[in-house]
Amino acid sequence: MKTTHLRALVLVLGFLLGIQDGRIALWKDGQAQPVEVFPIQAKMLPEADRKALEEGIAIENSSELTRILEDFLS
Repeated sequence: MKTTHLRALVLVLGFLLGIQDGRIALWKDGQAQPVEVFPIQAKMLPEADRKALEEGIAIENSSELTRILEDFLS
């Protein structure tokens, strides 16, 4: 991941969804370590989803996070 770019997004929006050790993870407020690592393997996702996660997906609220994770699981 591009950490400088990702940290800028996190500082502006609060949360960022990305990849940590091959799994989907959630960061908050520029923290170095994710606040949550989900049991979803990024390699199992379609290429477009993996690419979006590699770039970082800004999350504005918990309902958006739930919707995105459900999309990845379906």
